Amino acid sequence: MKKIFFLLLWMVHLSSHAAWIPFMEVEDGTWYLDPTTLTSNKQPRIWVLFDHQNPVGAFGVRSVKTLIEADCQGVWLREISLVVFNSPMAEGSILRNTSPGTMKIFPSPGSPYDSMFNKLCKKE
Repeated sequence: MKKIFFLLLWMVHLSSHAAWIPFMEVEDGTWYLDPTTLTSNKQPRIWVLFDHQNPVGAFGVRSVKTLIEADCQGVWLREISLVVFNSPMAEGSILRNTSPGTMKIFPSPGSPYDSMFNKLCKKE
């Protein structure tokens, strides 16, 4: 039983490390994509990470990992899952884990969300 527990713990540890690739620098931090999580269906999804340069808010948010879904025909995105961390690069303690809902994000030209949309919908 102990062997199974440690095997599962090891597998969870391995799966928690993403292949973050930087794709956009902004004034207060860096955006990353994990290309290993990209799906290629009608509404593609990918995990993205925003890494703040400095802690934000009362709880010291340092990074936010978000599952983004694109509607390539409707030209919008939505955040499926959002996980907030107290350390850079989605490490440390989870401060919040939520499913934001179905709010559509219509990306502004040149914004990080516009870049994500273009990557997901193969427009770049």
